[in-house]
Amino acid sequence: MVLTVHVVRRGGHGYYVGDLVAGRARGTLVAGEEPGVWSGQGTLGMGLAGTVEAPVFGDVLDGRHPDSGATLRRQAGHRSVAAYDLTFAAPKSVSILHLLAPREIATEVGAGHRAAVEEATSYLDRAAVGVRRSHRGQVTLIPSTGAVAGGFLHRTSRALDPHLHTHLVVANVAEGVDGAWSAVDGRRVFAHAPAAQGIYHARLRLELRERLGAGWQVRPSGLGDVVGVDAGLRHLYSQRSTTMDEYDVGRFGRVRTSGHRRGTFHATRPDKDVTRTVDTLASEWRSRAADFGFDLGDLTRVVGLGMGRGAGPPRPAVDPDRLQEQLGRLANRRSTLSHHDIVAVVAATAVTGATARTIESIATSITETSGPPVVADRTLHGDRSVAGRSEVRGMAPRWSTDSVVRAVARHPESLDRVVEGAPVGAMAVQPLRGRIGQEREGAMGAQRTPPAPDLGR
Repeated sequence: MVLTVHVVRRGGHGYYVGDLVAGRARGTLVAGEEPGVWSGQGTLGMGLAGTVEAPVFGDVLDGRHPDSGATLRRQAGHRSVAAYDLTFAAPKSVSILHLLAPREIATEVGAGHRAAVEEATSYLDRAAVGVRRSHRGQVTLIPSTGAVAGGFLHRTSRALDPHLHTHLVVANVAEGVDGAWSAVDGRRVFAHAPAAQGIYHARLRLELRERLGAGWQVRPSGLGDVVGVDAGLRHLYSQRSTTMDEYDVGRFGRVRTSGHRRGTFHATRPDKDVTRTVDTLASEWRSRAADFGFDLGDLTRVVGLGMGRGAGPPRPAVDPDRLQEQLGRLANRRSTLSHHDIVAVVAATAVTGATARTIESIATSITETSGPPVVADRTLHGDRSVAGRSEVRGMAPRWSTDSVVRAVARHPESLDRVVEGAPVGAMAVQPLRGRIGQEREGAMGAQRTPPAPDLGR
């Protein structure tokens, strides 16, 4: 569920579109996955929209304009960075609901995931996808018109378990606000990844709360699962995690922390069986659940569990106690924080869910009450050849972590934002319950495997 960022090298586009011929599937895609869809504001300047076509995608990742053939960035051979793959993965409980719950629930969950990815993509467009300009030893960091990206929706893990996730493949080209094309400032992409992750999960919580009345169990990390999806069922469909744990125990005598799992991840990474489809896998998933005594009909109980008793007063978007705790932990590790660091913390503490607009607004309120910034972020955004020197301009400001902690404690009104959207209540949830009930009654006595819902494009 943690957002991973992988560098895609030149020629690596085949993993995402290798089974596409003239935009149509040849046999089945990887485990029946869908073709990609163009995403990001930067695609508008290239006239790209709709389905990602393999030849065009290859040109863009190779740094060429798909129409004119013009070179958009400097080439550095076969090791050249072609793109950045940001993988937005839904919690296991959400994947199970999307792929094994009744159609009404599955469709709403899929739409919620798509909305959350779009929210995170918009954040990356305006905050993370920038470019660098060098002139006589002076480096200037400037914004761009947005990401040129392909979004690839997948529903299975490499172990062929339910795993709803989207690969947002951001091409290493961007048009600066000065009108010139060049490579993306990769340091900013990596720096903003935690904030993008937090925004995705916060928006997903909001979407499922409004669409299903779902409740959430959110851990301090900001990751969580939908209330009502059995922990044993989640574990049953987590074969990849189990394999990694067994590898760690066998080699190191214990399960290592997430910060040391990259080697384990690659050592245990299987090839994905591309001969399977989601439909046939769903039948096996249902049989596996029955073999272990799980009734997938119980998944319908998630509807309305987050409503509580009565509407009550509007709920704040952020849990202030969690925010104080998270900032206190950061104070032990970091002396300064950037705006995107604070965005990540605010998003992680938005336990009932929130939009990026609310999260960024709260983060801005916090910085405004924290006093003036103390130093620019040279480490993450500056060019290595001049890092730490005054020649780098346009670097992100940073605030003292202690001043941020004090500001939140002294000015709690900076957190006074309520969760947006229509309130969740019986008027919204009861019709959904009725449709689910009718669907289950109609399917009684038959083992039915509905096709994966269309998430829309």
